[in-house]
Amino acid sequence: MSKLKKQTEVVTGFDYEILDSEQRLVIQQRTGEIKERLRRSAQDIWEIGQKLADVRSRLKHGQFETWLKAEFGWSRRTAYNFINVYETLAERANFAQIDIATSALYLLAAPSTPQNVREEFIQRAHEGQTITHKSIRQVIESEKSKSVSPPASSEPQQSLTSKPEIVTIIPKQVVKAETPALEVNVAKATSVSPVIVNLDEIHSGWFLLEKQHFLFCGDTASPQFIERIPFATLAIAITSDDWDHDWLVERAKSVIIFPESDLKEQLIEQLIKMFTVSGDIVIFPWLPSADTIEIAHQLNRRVFAGDPSIERCRQAIAQSRLTIDPLDYP
Repeated sequence: MSKLKKQTEVVTGFDYEILDSEQRLVIQQRTGEIKERLRRSAQDIWEIGQKLADVRSRLKHGQFETWLKAEFGWSRRTAYNFINVYETLAERANFAQIDIATSALYLLAAPSTPQNVREEFIQRAHEGQTITHKSIRQVIESEKSKSVSPPASSEPQQSLTSKPEIVTIIPKQVVKAETPALEVNVAKATSVSPVIVNLDEIHSGWFLLEKQHFLFCGDTASPQFIERIPFATLAIAITSDDWDHDWLVERAKSVIIFPESDLKEQLIEQLIKMFTVSGDIVIFPWLPSADTIEIAHQLNRRVFAGDPSIERCRQAIAQSRLTIDPLDYP
């Protein structure tokens, strides 16, 4: 039996013998009907994700969110729930044979869910086990608790719902993640003469600034960004209505989150100085101000940044006055 199976509560079959014959027949029939619809729901979600990914690939940057809101009233996060299922589980799940609730399916496909957890639950689903959101979440939390332990001294964790001016989340132990391909390829990308890109040529995709900072113009909750981010000393994020950046906690020693309305002059500089030293990596999944990259560069920190707004990306590049090289990464 695998470790994940040992960690998770065993779900036993319901004892239908406690019911009278009429109740037993009706409830067993309803059980079968519900499971059949769960299979159909999972298949439908996968197919919707496939079609959403196709539409996204055909629209220019910025048009996809406009189309989502106009046609369905959906946020980007809603759409990526579907897309993640299609892109993450495309080769691993035969949805015609498994029973899995919608919320569990979304969690299983989320970029922050460890791959070993995902594969284990898919296998268990094929073996006929009932997969719930709660059971997956329990294992994810158990996996996280094994890789973290309380620091020598730490402040009590503040709740995001208590609306503090700044919320700092510090993982309990630094476990450096495997360095993504983007950072490994820095030497290759910087071995040629720089290609200076005009600001009006900045659209979606990755860009290398001054041969040391990486900027992604696009959705920072997408696998295109998440999968290429190395473990960092600090991540600074802005809260939003469709927050979907829980993965940051696993990629940085310290994660600082605050409402954009609380952004004050010199706050970014103060936070960088407080939580990092020269040469450290800082993640910005948003660019809250035009001078964000400039400040980090002047403090000799390496930056992995991104923003879904092309205009914010252009403003940050212009403010930084750094040379630009395009990076041809999928």
